[in-house]
Amino acid sequence: MMKNNREYIYSFPNTSCTLRIVNYLRSKHQSYLDSVVVINLIDRWLVKLSLKSSIPHRLEQNLQAVLNEMGAISQPPKKILEALSSLERGKSPTEVMNRYQVVIVIHGKPETEEIEIFRDRIVEKLGYCPQNMA
Repeated sequence: MMKNNREYIYSFPNTSCTLRIVNYLRSKHQSYLDSVVVINLIDRWLVKLSLKSSIPHRLEQNLQAVLNEMGAISQPPKKILEALSSLERGKSPTEVMNRYQVVIVIHGKPETEEIEIFRDRIVEKLGYCPQNMA
């Protein structure tokens, strides 16, 4: 999904793909990112990234190619879109999680540590590693 060519929402099947994308964003596109939101759903991960308008066209095309290779463009359910909109309007991640019953793992800068901590806690509580946490 794109809004004014600068916002993307992609779906990734598991933690490994999500971590790779976040690492890629951190290493190659950090200076062009406005924000990143990572949401964990029961069966997948959603990553919404907002880019600064100053990103060179070629870099944005490369980013799209990597996103398409590792994930799929996503049109999230209305509840998720409303949660993302609330974050954009300045609501805290905790407020948004409580109101919309979604799990926001990252909001702001792309940090892999938060994803790893989240995965480790889920695996520890369940006693096994579900497919989307692999």
